[in-house]
Order: sequence, then structure tokens, then C-alpha cells
Amino acid sequence: MSNHWRDVSNIVSKQSGGRDLVGGINDSEKLCSDALVDRTVPAGQKYLVQSSSALMSRFLILCYLMFSVTSALANTLVLVSIDGFRWDYLDWPEAQQMKRMADQGVRVNQLQAVYPSKTFPAHLSIATGLRPTGHGVVDNYFCRSDRPDCYRMGSGQKDPDWLAGTPLWTLVEQHGGRASTFFWPESNAKFDGILPTDYRAYDVNVSASEKVQQAIEWLSLPEIDRPDLVTLYFSKVDSSGHTYGPDAPETKAAIADTDYWVSQLWRAIQDINRQQDADINVILVSDHGMSAVDPSQFIDTNTLPRPQGFRRVNSSTRVMYYRREPEADVAALAATLREASNGRYRVVSDETLVDRHYHNHPAVADLIIETDPPRLFRHGGARGPDLRGMHGYPAVVQDMAAFLVAIGPGFAAGKVIPEAHQLDVYPIAATLLDLPLPEGIVSQGGTLRGALVGSIRE
Repeated sequence: MSNHWRDVSNIVSKQSGGRDLVGGINDSEKLCSDALVDRTVPAGQKYLVQSSSALMSRFLILCYLMFSVTSALANTLVLVSIDGFRWDYLDWPEAQQMKRMADQGVRVNQLQAVYPSKTFPAHLSIATGLRPTGHGVVDNYFCRSDRPDCYRMGSGQKDPDWLAGTPLWTLVEQHGGRASTFFWPESNAKFDGILPTDYRAYDVNVSASEKVQQAIEWLSLPEIDRPDLVTLYFSKVDSSGHTYGPDAPETKAAIADTDYWVSQLWRAIQDINRQQDADINVILVSDHGMSAVDPSQFIDTNTLPRPQGFRRVNSSTRVMYYRREPEADVAALAATLREASNGRYRVVSDETLVDRHYHNHPAVADLIIETDPPRLFRHGGARGPDLRGMHGYPAVVQDMAAFLVAIGPGFAAGKVIPEAHQLDVYPIAATLLDLPLPEGIVSQGGTLRGALVGSIRE
């Protein structure tokens, strides 16, 4: 029996209190007729009925129509983001539990981040399968040539016009499922007018313990109510890396703390899978890595040319110039910046931006300069003790590589994939959930398709 029809049977059985519906037609008809009032089938689930087997009773189909107010997708996926978890952290002693999960499931040695390797662009790319210029969030802070205001992290909640694409949680909801998100960037914003069934807006005071406990509560619900997708977000590794540096004891402590809570989540999921015969899978992923920076080499943005007719936006590893006036001379500005660089930064060419798939979008600045670690741009040359690590550099900087671990009944065991891309995550997640892929996504899964067990992969 297929996963879908197995779930149909389970749903009907649960709604009937475990009675044999086929054998008890009179009671069943009453049960179904009562439930038919004001019940509709989500559009994404109608195909299940259309493709039903001739051997499946008409009654069972009708009951499915009535009672499947939540999705019966093939599997449940828990998508966990660990912000700033560099690819090589997985082999550090502080990450021993996640390393054990990787050894038992699937490990990607290096997961290439999108450009720029920043928190919001990367998270939205993982969630939508689109490059930053596809989903519209091209940096943590940026402007657009076609509107007067600028985007700041989380602006999509107030104005969804900043956003494009169909994130996983929206895809799940569109097909009659339930998505539950906890702090995943922009998951509390409306895409196509849709919000996840459950979501939490970011709150820095919420502990890792509370996040994990909430996820376990969602996953412990009866099958008919259990979310098809749960997302979690942990920020401690990233914040420690910024403040103390990637190799600092404080960052290692943050890794150990996150490792503990991830292991607690995985233990609980294993128990649920065993006790409830569930198919809950986990993907651990990061948005980017982290490089050490040297405050003595910070570039004071006040020393950079700032000609009239341009708006200058600092994004730590890059400085972006937007024309305020149509006649502003971009070529002249580029020449001036090159002359003033003294090897500290470079003007990014149009050809390079095309190679990075970072072009043809109103949010892409008219001119971009970028630097390499251990340098970064800081307003006024600030050198406080609050910044010893940074990300956002191009992918050629190996420290920018992220990580991925996948484990559960839908994933292969003991598999190592040398390299993959963040854009490969979305199609794999959708395939695992048995959801159709939206048009326009960049990847069909690439090497990550080998992470899935054969029946799902095919």
C-alpha cells in the first residue's frame, strides 16, 4: 500500500475510534454524513482521490474526503538551522553528538553557501530553492532602485512585497499539510498570503530548551495532527563566533550547548518513531561558516569615497552603492574606488556578479566593493571587542562553507557526500514530503538526491 493510502486508512480508523468501517456500513454512513457538513478537501489533496484504486471502497474515499482536514503527507521533516555552524565544526569534540548522527545518516562535508553568505539570504535560499535574486532578499540589509525604503532583517513580516518564492512551509500548507516554524527567518511573513499553521516570531530571550520542548510537543501529537514540517533555528554558535571568533573557547562552548539540545531532540524523535510507527526525518543545516577577523585591519567606511548622487550601504564584508539620481556616474565612482583601495578591497566586476548569479534585480546595487578576511568594513573604523568573526565573503573563502546532516527513515545510512549546494536542500525536502516542486527552482537536488532511500529517490 502506498504511503498516501496507508495514511488514508489510518485517518479513517482514528476517526472511527478503531472500528471496522467497511464492515459496519450503517454506523459508518452516519459517521461520514455528520462529518460532511462544511468539510472540503484542500486542493493539493484532491489528486489522491482521483488516483484511487478500484479496489478501494467508495466509502473509504468519502471518509478520507471528510476527515483529512490535516495533511497525510508521506513523511514528517524537522529542518534545523544552526546559524554560523562552519563545515569543519562537525569534527570538533564539542559536536560529538551531531557527528554521531552524521555517521549514522548522511553527511555533506562542505555545503556551499549562496552569495552573499549572510543569514537572511541563505535561509531564504534554503527555504525556497531560489537564489537571493530569486526570492528577493539579497543581503541582511539592502535597498532597491524601485522603492524609497530599505530592507532590514525581518522586513518581510510587515511588507511581504519584499519576498518572492514558495518556502517549504508555504508549500506544505498549500497542499493541505501543517507547518510549524520556530524562528526560521521570515517564516512569520506571508508568502502568497499564507502563514504556517504554527509560528513563532524571533525573541532573543527564548532558550534552546524551550525551542526543543516545543518541537517535541508538536511532533508528539497524534498522527492526524502532527505537523508535516517543523523548523527550528539556533543562533548561539553564530553570535559567539562574531563576538569571540570561530576558534574561541566561548564559541566551542556554544557548539557544545547546541550539540546537547540537538541530541535531545533527536532522542525524542527516535522514541516517537518507535512508539508511534512514525516517519520523522531530520535535516541539520547551516546558513554559512565563519572567518576570524582582525580589528587592526578593519576598513573605516568614512575613508571611502562618497560622491553625491549615490546611497552607500555597508554590509560588513561588502559596501554597496545605489544611484540616487539617474545621471550618477557609476564608471567614475568605480575608478575613484579602485584608486583609493590600496589593496584593501576590490570593485566587483559585472562579469563576477553574473558568475555569482547576482544580477538583474532591482535590489542589486549599481556598484559593489568587497574585501577578504581578516578585513571587513566598519563605520568609523570601530574596533570594539564585539567583533572577532564574520561571514558574507565569497564562496572561494573556504571558511564560508556550511554543513548538512540528514538522518531518519527517509535517508540513507552511513553516506558521505563530499560537496553539495544549499539550493539542493529544497528539492530534497519537497521530495521527502512527496510535494510537487514549484516552477523556477534552481536545483533538482543534485548530489543530495543520493541521500534519500531508493523508494523516495525514485
